[in-house]
Amino acid sequence: MVSRRNFLSIAAIMLVVFFLFQFSNVALEQWNDYEENQSAVDVNSLAAKSAAYTLDGGDGLWKTARPQVAYVGDEASAVGRMVRSWAAYTKRSFVASSRLELISLGETPREMIVLDAAALDWSGSGLCQTLKTYTAEGTSLVFASLPEPEVIQSNRELMDLLGIQEVRQEGTKVKGIHLYKGFLLGGEMIYQGKDEEENEKRQDMELEMPWYVLASGTKTYMKGIPSEKAEVEDHPAVIWRKSLGGAYVFAVNGDYMEDSTGLGILSAMAAEMSTYTIYPVVNAQNLVLANYPALALENSGQMVEYYSQSMRGVFRDILWPALTTVFRQSNLGLTCMMAPQLDYNDANLPDRVQFIFYMKSLNELDAEAGLSGFSVSQTDIADKLTQDFSFMRENELKYQFTSFYVGGLEAAQIAAALGWMELDSVRTVVTPWEGESELIGYQTETVTRQQAVADGLNHTYRGDFRVRSVETALAYNNVLVDMARLAYPESQEDTWEKLSAGFSSNVPRLKELFPAFSGTTLSESDGRIRNFLTLDYAHSRQGETVTLKHTGEGPTWFILRVNHGSAGDAVGGSCRRIEDGVYLIEAQEKEVTFRISGAYLD
Repeated sequence: MVSRRNFLSIAAIMLVVFFLFQFSNVALEQWNDYEENQSAVDVNSLAAKSAAYTLDGGDGLWKTARPQVAYVGDEASAVGRMVRSWAAYTKRSFVASSRLELISLGETPREMIVLDAAALDWSGSGLCQTLKTYTAEGTSLVFASLPEPEVIQSNRELMDLLGIQEVRQEGTKVKGIHLYKGFLLGGEMIYQGKDEEENEKRQDMELEMPWYVLASGTKTYMKGIPSEKAEVEDHPAVIWRKSLGGAYVFAVNGDYMEDSTGLGILSAMAAEMSTYTIYPVVNAQNLVLANYPALALENSGQMVEYYSQSMRGVFRDILWPALTTVFRQSNLGLTCMMAPQLDYNDANLPDRVQFIFYMKSLNELDAEAGLSGFSVSQTDIADKLTQDFSFMRENELKYQFTSFYVGGLEAAQIAAALGWMELDSVRTVVTPWEGESELIGYQTETVTRQQAVADGLNHTYRGDFRVRSVETALAYNNVLVDMARLAYPESQEDTWEKLSAGFSSNVPRLKELFPAFSGTTLSESDGRIRNFLTLDYAHSRQGETVTLKHTGEGPTWFILRVNHGSAGDAVGGSCRRIEDGVYLIEAQEKEVTFRISGAYLD
């Protein structure tokens, strides 16, 4: 039997435990200030577009001449725009011309010339001799595209310049792509499915290419995996370099330089050109759930057909637990772009109770609620916003949105939305992946723009390659999940049952690949982007000690890449290893010093 004394002790303990549980729940409810958005400030007080670094920014800090990148080709082309963006992000100077002879050396140290092969005349030997003159002066060449294989094969000097020993086939189709370790962040990757089904879902790399076998004195960063048997060193080259004099000749066999993927490729090439390199990065990892939550009971027929529940039940009871579980397993920050309604032509109105539930839940996760401008009914943006904010006013819901999703909106519609009185607190907009190289920038003088990098529901090999490249260039990622696809599925393939496996495995995997980078909400990312776009920096070395100065405000991040050495002993900030030879510098002060040891310092 339990004695009276023990019984009273057990009862007292149970009462204490019950009280603690009840008190914690009550406290959580009382202290949940979900109506307050800490990121809501006067946008005019933030760093504006006019304060951003420009390509004609003159000399850098310490009056040092900026490294210069030149582009030969059409500056308005996809490659030209990418090179221009990269120069601006890395604070280089930039010149462009459709003709090589119009680019003069001048007093600015030219680091590299990026070439569009189609813009040049490869007949004869004069052009190759001119390019070798540049390399003799220490300027590296980057072939963003290559001449036609028959042109290369007929020009021995061009083959020698590129480091090509043999044009084995003018065209071949490989079965996969092998990215070697040490070029882009994230390590080695083989883009080849284990079976036909996986290839059908994920394989979108450029598999058809000329087959170039490289000569000695070259280094390969990416190769094709041929269908026929061949020695590894003879596999079709995709990205490589040749040492030539005091510089390098880099070549890209494919269209990888035509979008933001080229940003990381150029950053990786620049790192190969010197003993060590330092460049600023954003350090922001975002997970954006667009059109989520949806607050109205819509599309009931399909919801019952596919889920046997209403949209409210699907979004709250099925999706919310699954989404938050994946979020907690990742190193991404979470922003949900709320859709009060998706279809404004039906009679279904948003639910106040659902709004409060999600706002409280997001607040508990330190996540952010933004507003979506999308509608399946293609409702005029003015009509949509009128109905959205009428719902909030009528239900006395007070919240200042600081981020806005512009999926499907034209430029004029975006401008109209940002001019809306209730959206005057919006500081950043997010767009779907559009293929443009300018991933981050300004939408208006005071509002930034962040483009998605990855599709959270559709993980392809090309998408993976792009993520690795953008992380290399900017330490930035923006995984967008368009939940309208699940709310209005076109087929069984658009249901959570079909899409959840890829999302649940691919998003947490980013933490394994890039654990050093920080998760941010869109508004937090906005603050880091503004600092990144406006800052300037310079570095110098004395022996093994490197001094880094910058004009950023607050914590400012840089990537340091060291060839054949290690870094540490940071003063004024921290130096965290990302992977072999790559470090994340967090500058807490305007001047940071650190030590590089074991490198071949000249």
